[in-house]
Amino acid sequence: MAKESSKLRVAVAGTSFGGTVQIPVFQTHPRTQVVAVSSGRAERAQKIASENGVPANYADFEEMLDREKPDVVSIVTPPAQHLPMVLAALERRIHTLCEKPFALNLKDAYRMKSAADSTAGVVAMIDFEFRNLPGRALAAELIRQGYIGTLRMAHLMVHQGTRSRSEDVGWDWWSDVSTGGGELGAVGSHTADMFWKLEGRPRRLLCDLATFVRERSGREVTSDDGYTLIMEFESGARAIAQMTHSAGLGDGHLGFFGSEGELVIPNLFATEIRGGKRPEKPGPIEIPERYRLAPESPPLRAPFRVLLNQMVHAIDNGLPSPSPNFEDGVNSQIVLDAAYLSAKEKRWVDLS
Repeated sequence: MAKESSKLRVAVAGTSFGGTVQIPVFQTHPRTQVVAVSSGRAERAQKIASENGVPANYADFEEMLDREKPDVVSIVTPPAQHLPMVLAALERRIHTLCEKPFALNLKDAYRMKSAADSTAGVVAMIDFEFRNLPGRALAAELIRQGYIGTLRMAHLMVHQGTRSRSEDVGWDWWSDVSTGGGELGAVGSHTADMFWKLEGRPRRLLCDLATFVRERSGREVTSDDGYTLIMEFESGARAIAQMTHSAGLGDGHLGFFGSEGELVIPNLFATEIRGGKRPEKPGPIEIPERYRLAPESPPLRAPFRVLLNQMVHAIDNGLPSPSPNFEDGVNSQIVLDAAYLSAKEKRWVDLS
């Protein structure tokens, strides 16, 4: 039976994506209220708390958990901090939402999943909110229904220029491979999740990484800022993804091509979709009301709100962790680890 007598108390660790996207959504959701925010930089925690009407701020994550005793914690920090924070939250039996990429490596991902699996009654999810972009959600449904027949080829092409010059963005965790930075982890984790959800575990993959901007704020960039990834699945389907934030002006294109037709999403936030089945010519497809999102700025607030609705529903009704959960985080990490190995050794990596 749903329990809705009071709002869920939320603590947020991280002030970048956490501050611009997550906290405003938590604060306007009818079932959640942010009671505290933490950051490794005390001044950032104070600033974001003040801007969003959050009563408490901390520089120490575990102190925040112990003092505030939240019902839910959202961990929106660089990947290197996910393992200790997730384990600390689960030890206290706090419902946990973790940002992607899930972990630095597959070993850490399995540790977090094991901890979640052994903590009964706690909902643990991954923030793969891209699943809820309207065109992507509809495409996934149509592919499952057989609209394009057997999937044979797919591509995802994203080219943005927000990091094209060293002065665009200073040196941060994205620039540091040791903290889990880089395009492949930060954005490619969504790619891995999308294709795994559609076709399952890849049979093998080939990946190449690029670093176009090699210095920021006078420091060497050790991570990638662009990747090209080819995946082959047990079905025989092939998918290719190429992404960067260091070239272009903001273009995104996603396509699925099967034995009986195609589906194409022509823009970054998947607000449109077109398709066709043999022998038709492709044309626009109306997105059903159930997948439409109210416009919000920045745009990722709207799909995050859908994910939050899923989490709240599971908590209120005592349900198991809905997908995307820590199993989905592990699956994405399997692809990322194999991709990094492929790039390092310059070869196909077998996952079967």
